[in-house]
Amino acid sequence: MAELREYNEMSQKIAEAIEAVLKLDVTIMDQEMRRIAGTKFYSSRLHEKIEKNTIFDYCFKNGKPYVIEQPRANEICFACPRLATCAEKAEICVPIKYKSAVIGVIAIVASTEEQRTKVVANKETYLEFLQKMASFLEAKYAEIQITKENTLLNQRLSNIVNTLDEGLVVFKKNGEVLYHNEAMKDLAREAGAADGGIFLKDLWQCLNSKKMLKPETEIGPNEIILEYNNERIVLLANVILSGDEYLPEIIVTLQNLRKIQKRVIQSAEKNQVKVQFSDIIGISPKLAEVKQIAAKAAASDSDVLICGESGTGKELFARAIHNQSSRRDYPFVPINCGAIPDELLESELFGYEKGAFTGAYTTKYGKFEVADNGTVFLDEISEMPFGLQVKLLRVLQEREVCRVGSNSIRKVNLRIIAATNTDLLERISKGLFREDLYYRLNIIPLNIPPLRERKEDILYIAEHLLGNFNKKLNKNITGISREAMKIFLEYPWPGNVRELQNVLEYAVNFETGTIISRECVENRIYCSLERDEVSPPSARERGITLEAYLEKAEKKFWQNIMAHYRHDRRGIERICRDLKISRATFYRKIKRLKISLKDENVSEMRQYK
Repeated sequence: MAELREYNEMSQKIAEAIEAVLKLDVTIMDQEMRRIAGTKFYSSRLHEKIEKNTIFDYCFKNGKPYVIEQPRANEICFACPRLATCAEKAEICVPIKYKSAVIGVIAIVASTEEQRTKVVANKETYLEFLQKMASFLEAKYAEIQITKENTLLNQRLSNIVNTLDEGLVVFKKNGEVLYHNEAMKDLAREAGAADGGIFLKDLWQCLNSKKMLKPETEIGPNEIILEYNNERIVLLANVILSGDEYLPEIIVTLQNLRKIQKRVIQSAEKNQVKVQFSDIIGISPKLAEVKQIAAKAAASDSDVLICGESGTGKELFARAIHNQSSRRDYPFVPINCGAIPDELLESELFGYEKGAFTGAYTTKYGKFEVADNGTVFLDEISEMPFGLQVKLLRVLQEREVCRVGSNSIRKVNLRIIAATNTDLLERISKGLFREDLYYRLNIIPLNIPPLRERKEDILYIAEHLLGNFNKKLNKNITGISREAMKIFLEYPWPGNVRELQNVLEYAVNFETGTIISRECVENRIYCSLERDEVSPPSARERGITLEAYLEKAEKKFWQNIMAHYRHDRRGIERICRDLKISRATFYRKIKRLKISLKDENVSEMRQYK
């Protein structure tokens, strides 16, 4: 707008100068055919838009000059809407152009007979003079446009340079800073420098000491190290010499090498299977309710605690929550707290500095830093060492981590989803898990029911898996027999969906017919039980009914569960809790199955009943 105002002011000055010399009215129009300058009669009509089919309109459209000696007698003026009231006696119009495009019109107008006579007598001279004034305006307009384009170009380049992740600084030959981008300020903050000026001064000295300011065209990339507050920052520097021999400029680009390494690791972590809630198969109301709660949790940024037996799909839910959250474009980092030795878990989670311990030959990012802006999934959280739980509590409360061997605190922006297949309250009562950590994790609880509590899902999942395994194993099993379905529905599935998946894959591999048979399922289920468990029916047993056989299997199942808890003072209570039954149901069950608490394998349970 400032450039436009400058051009309009210049147009008005030219109009006044022409009027002073020629003693004729002058008017100037812009590219929208609005009057931007005028003298005498036209000075009161500034900003008016010129009507169509006037001589000014013809000049603008055709891009050529016009000399009108008698407006009422000229055929060009016949279509003019103001012909009847026109007071103009003669006119000379000249187009103003920029890059061959018409951007306006400049005109002189005679409003008296005396002025008309003067215009007619000097039309060639006036036309030439007017064309020179038009050229002057063209030059001014070009200058303004070039300035505007340069300003836009500078803004564009500045925006581009300031969106770079690389720090960029331009030095004079003597080390004076000509320019630096926003990323360079970020690098100074990451390094811990007192201010950006000190950082750039130290950078210049470091480049000099490494002899990276030689007169070559380009040098780098080279590693340089700066140190502040006993912390070292490793930078990757490129140096480019530009300008001429009289005004040389030194362009330096910088990247935080550790940050590059972190991004590479994060990029690898992002290459995950994008699990969605729709990928979690099931039709039971219980599962639908859990998915509904999980979807609400995904819209939040609060930490989540997922509880459920092994094989129920806790990690699937964690991934689905992450992939539906605002953090979906950042890493999902799973950590199995029970699979990593206690002495290694801290360095795995928090990372370590070079030289922190024997074998620490380089700095390593911990999982919490790798997951920055994303999600950490702590599976089997109950197995985390008690001493390490204090450090985890600080991460949850402050979102800060400190690498092993370092005193530097680093902020991390992450969400934590924890999972367990054990009773954390019980572990708290035994002094194995911190109560404050439990309540800090348990902001949004998510309890996944076992497969035996949602029987509607068993056959539905089985049919879904059957199709997948047919495709995977190049088989053509068309269905599951009714007898096999009955076993599926009666079996308690201690391994939940994971166990069901294994059984189906086995059955598709070894089924010789086109339908999965009872025998094939029995072979897989019972060969996985302990050796004292019931075996598939022998030749002489094959005559027994399916119900009798299932009752035998059910009895062995209960005997195994009771044997498992026989040393536990609260064994019966735990069995009832795990199977979600009352004590009365428990005693009715073992009475029906003729299981005695005096049996050798469960005798110790009798004294605790």
